[in-house]
Amino acid sequence: MTGPTLIPRKVIFGNPTRLQPAISPDGKLLAFIAPKNDVLNIWVAPIDDPKDAKCITNDTKRGIRIFFWTYSSQIVYVQDKNGDENWQLYAVSVETAQERILTPFEGTNSFPVKFSSSRPNEILFMMNKRDPTVFDLYRANLTTAEIELIEENTGKFSDWHCADDLAAHFTVQEQPDGSKLLLQKNKSTGKWDSCLTWGFSDSMSDIHSLNKDATKAYLLDSRGRDNKALIEMDLTSQEKAIKVLGQSSNGADVKNLVKDPKTGCPIAFSVEHATTKWHVLDDAYKKDFAYLEDKFAGEIGIESQTLDNTKWIITQSTASGIQYHVYDRTASTTSFLFHSNDELLPYTLNDMHPVVIKSRDGYDLVSYLTIPNHLEDPKRSGRPLQPIPLVLRVHGGPWWRDSFGFNAEHQWLSNRGFAVLSVNFRGSTGFGKNFLEIANGQWSKDMHNDLIDGVEWAVAEKIAIREKVAIYGGSYGGYSTLAGLTFTPDVFCCGVDIVGPSNLITLMETIPPYWSSMYQTMLLRIGGDPKTEEGRKFLTECSPLSRVEHIKKPLLIGQGANDPRVKQAESDQIVNAMLARKIPVGYVLFSDEGHGFARPPNKIAFNALSERFLNIHLGGRCEPHGNNFEGSTADILQGKEELLE
Repeated sequence: MTGPTLIPRKVIFGNPTRLQPAISPDGKLLAFIAPKNDVLNIWVAPIDDPKDAKCITNDTKRGIRIFFWTYSSQIVYVQDKNGDENWQLYAVSVETAQERILTPFEGTNSFPVKFSSSRPNEILFMMNKRDPTVFDLYRANLTTAEIELIEENTGKFSDWHCADDLAAHFTVQEQPDGSKLLLQKNKSTGKWDSCLTWGFSDSMSDIHSLNKDATKAYLLDSRGRDNKALIEMDLTSQEKAIKVLGQSSNGADVKNLVKDPKTGCPIAFSVEHATTKWHVLDDAYKKDFAYLEDKFAGEIGIESQTLDNTKWIITQSTASGIQYHVYDRTASTTSFLFHSNDELLPYTLNDMHPVVIKSRDGYDLVSYLTIPNHLEDPKRSGRPLQPIPLVLRVHGGPWWRDSFGFNAEHQWLSNRGFAVLSVNFRGSTGFGKNFLEIANGQWSKDMHNDLIDGVEWAVAEKIAIREKVAIYGGSYGGYSTLAGLTFTPDVFCCGVDIVGPSNLITLMETIPPYWSSMYQTMLLRIGGDPKTEEGRKFLTECSPLSRVEHIKKPLLIGQGANDPRVKQAESDQIVNAMLARKIPVGYVLFSDEGHGFARPPNKIAFNALSERFLNIHLGGRCEPHGNNFEGSTADILQGKEELLE
């Protein structure tokens, strides 16, 4: 059976056409990210004429990926250099495109914390300039670009929670046992008073936000239940009375809130199990969510709102792509804005199928399967006519999750003729604290067993050919690839590891200094302390580096030279160990990348090499390399002959 047209890698992994639209607080303007001279920049247009857009930034290297509207006529964005994650803060005028750097400090990390309609020319941000291990809280004047320190982080606090007065009201402090202490600022003494404690099992709980006048706090809280519920805390009462505003009934945590922009009070919340469901808290908004759910298929998100809450920017994500719309609440109408990638529109994309797989010990593993539509069995939805090669794509984190909707890697790999399976293994977030707890100390163990159970399910369902299963992933997914080829060397026919740790001792010894506020939690989750003999033994046992001699299937590794999380040494160690044992390996290094690949030329280049690698060892279709290395810094240190043949 002839397959659909091969989608060029440059279409799938090149720059999007337009991305992340956000409406201005007054509803007059639309900002979004789009290429200028092939580099992502910020554009601004009238809300009723998105095509009449002007570019207000001039990045020529890495591209801008995160920006925020202020309540003045400026936009704030963050940018790092070559993937080093030392984010600097910039403000740019919408009217004049004049740009100012707010944090001109090398080797520091900054990020916005709070914007206020009451104080439109100021913002709060956190920065680790004084001490690289902690983030102090600063206020910036957007008119003068002057900054001032307003809260010194004296207790390794991990978060700052602020209200419209642009003052800190709460912070969070990790304890030696992995619990978290919520602290409230005492207005009389200026000290931080204990408010409540989240035990280690509840440590994923946190404050989501405060209302405008800081009389109420909204918590995502799992105390007394398995799943995080939306809790309202009354800050005007001495006992800080709490009320449950909402929770799920399907084993998932409350995920996102939509709030009234003027009051800061929640009007709806979402719960994501296999797909997302919105729950409305304020009756005045029931018609809005009913309209949106009836109008749009797929995953719906409210990305931005006007200050008067009359217009929303809606994101619609399906397996076929991402679309953006403007929703006018007054008129109950929507208008289409644009697709995220116009170049994908001519091509046939494949359906994603949510599936729930049972682990060997009885847990539900929410997973997502994509197969080539033209190979689907008309009598079995989401199943091929006969088994085909499978790529097990593993998410990073590991405290993260896969979700339903558009996924570039699923579309790329299924277009090449593979089935693609993503498994939310234990430790994935969003499925309750027990699902997180059972992953403690289980790297290379039960967490990995869940992935193997996903493979066994796919074979039993006649989706996958047992001898033709590859494992592919980045960060923790890269670790899983290395674990797959060392702990279960007979399951996979090959593996692709992107910035994956190979040695858990050196991983923990070289984490970024600004992760110190959550270091103890990481130790307890991973299960071993490199400062103790027992801990080092445990971490060694769970490290793929300690089992290099078991590798007998082909491996391709991609690494960013500036990765602050998983240092280049993690890849160097396992490559050198393999070479010492005369085990072949492909190794690609990017001099201008960090934790993953952000620049499109580098993504395209590495995926060209990955595609050829999978084609050799798994089968499937392969687009010729062509000029896919143009503009990339890819340095093929090992395996060049095979990868470029």
